[in-house]
Amino acid sequence: MMSSRKTRPRDEVGHYVCPNCGSPSLVRDAETGEVICTNCGFVLSDPSENYAAPVPRRTEEGLLESQSGPPGRFSAFDKNLSTIISRAQASNRNLNADERLQLWRLRRTQLRASAGSSMARNLSRAMSQLRGLSGRLNLPEVVTERAALMYRRALNKGLVRGRPINGMVAASTYAACRLTDVPRSLSEIAKASGMSRKLLAHYYRALVRSLDVTMAIEDPLKRVSKIASRAGADSQTEMLAGKILREAIRLRVNVGKDPDGLAAAALDLAARIRGSMVMQRDLAKAAGVSEVTIRSRMRDLKTASKSLGLPDVA
Repeated sequence: MMSSRKTRPRDEVGHYVCPNCGSPSLVRDAETGEVICTNCGFVLSDPSENYAAPVPRRTEEGLLESQSGPPGRFSAFDKNLSTIISRAQASNRNLNADERLQLWRLRRTQLRASAGSSMARNLSRAMSQLRGLSGRLNLPEVVTERAALMYRRALNKGLVRGRPINGMVAASTYAACRLTDVPRSLSEIAKASGMSRKLLAHYYRALVRSLDVTMAIEDPLKRVSKIASRAGADSQTEMLAGKILREAIRLRVNVGKDPDGLAAAALDLAARIRGSMVMQRDLAKAAGVSEVTIRSRMRDLKTASKSLGLPDVA
């Protein structure tokens, strides 16, 4: 009895070819399952036929998705590329005693080999601490991956030697936030990592200097919304503070100034101009700076305020 299944066309070496143009360039769409000829664009009518492998797709981070397993991550110490024999697999009751014993031996050997070098052990601890720090700071995945990449570069250059892992992880995280324009201050990261701001700044300077990374001037406008929300400032005050800061940036008053202090001073100045009840100590607490810093920065911002034609305040 003859089979009713259609014979798929092949070339002289046995490869499947397009029935329309005869090209062997066939790919499968990973979402629809359709097989497409890349030469003529012909879509084969039966997507269930195993003509070609799925088309690899790229994730938002630019990484290629694989058919199975987790995607590769710099924040995983082995980049998710190793095969792990789990405890459950080694204890599988469907295997006989000799096979289970062999799996347990393989698992033990694998665990020893994965953390055999000092660099591997360092990466394992560092990536674990990085994921915890990113979770406490609520950082997006792209920042975590950038921080992991910077830590790996620092480790390869020998910068981590003689310095604590948590300090270099925190410094890499702050550098990644600066590079990706995610508003996290040095004080926030220092508090989340359990170290002093001064010590974290020291590690950050060493990291940037060693990796030869050029950092842009931080934008104080990105700090206004968060500080205003914490201090209880209204939206009109926040908008006026943003207007003052934009003029200050145009006049280059912000160069060399702490962005948190500038943002808090702009909110304080805007509140005084509008007669809004926002306490200076609340702004200082929300920004993580002293009241003296706010008063000093406010004197700098009065130049921008006069340039905008706003009334002078004490």
